[in-house]
Amino acid sequence: MADLIPFDPSMHTPQDVGFGSPSTEYLITIDGPDGQVIVVPSIWWNSEGNPVFLGDIETDKINQQEILDLVQQYEESTKERFPRFGKAGIADNYRIADRFAQTRSKAGGASSIPLTRALDQEFSPLK
Repeated sequence: MADLIPFDPSMHTPQDVGFGSPSTEYLITIDGPDGQVIVVPSIWWNSEGNPVFLGDIETDKINQQEILDLVQQYEESTKERFPRFGKAGIADNYRIADRFAQTRSKAGGASSIPLTRALDQEFSPLK
């Protein structure tokens, strides 16, 4: 799984991974390795440009540990970080992260901006 990376609009084309329409990312909110709430993709892309959904569409279960391992590897190797929303265990931080993910999805997901650079854009999660 080491060759998997998040969707990058300069390299990848949205594809249907089984949800019925083209996807760039399917975001989840998890507790990160640094104790913060983070938003990360559950769809990663292989070196051939094909999407890999790290879950089960039928049951809507996500392989969080595999994703967390990929997140750590990706962040360490690229020095890029996925969006963080404060300390884990605080309900408001999860709500803000979820609102961010929903707003991003409605705006086209990673079709124009990679997730690791999403907070570089103006964003107000409380709008």
